[in-house]
Amino acid sequence: MDRGPNSGKGEQMLIVIAHGSTKPEWRDSVEGLIASVQKVPGEDAVRLAYMDHGPPSLMDVLSEAVENGTTTFRILPLFLTGEGHVTGEIGPMVEEARTRFGHIDVELLPAVGQHPLFRKLLLEIISQSGE
Repeated sequence: MDRGPNSGKGEQMLIVIAHGSTKPEWRDSVEGLIASVQKVPGEDAVRLAYMDHGPPSLMDVLSEAVENGTTTFRILPLFLTGEGHVTGEIGPMVEEARTRFGHIDVELLPAVGQHPLFRKLLLEIISQSGE
């Protein structure tokens, strides 16, 4: 777990960070997915950020949320692995946010593809694809 120093203070937000694309149909698909997650009762505030190719960036979402009083963030990379973009680009973005907003708590979660539930779901999808 990658947590900052001020755990448990203020409001909490989950930021799902996706790669981003210049193609509107790609953005529509990802934004639709996140919109469906935002409607789950009892969940944290959920926002979408893009690593590349258009707003909002991670820093855009963090800046707005901090202005509105949010102090605890979980960042969920919508990537299959934690290597590449997650460690090379998103990790440094999280460190920059910790430096810029010293009073916030930021946790960088493992990439979606590394979660055990994703693996189970993938196996289920594969088993159903032969039907």
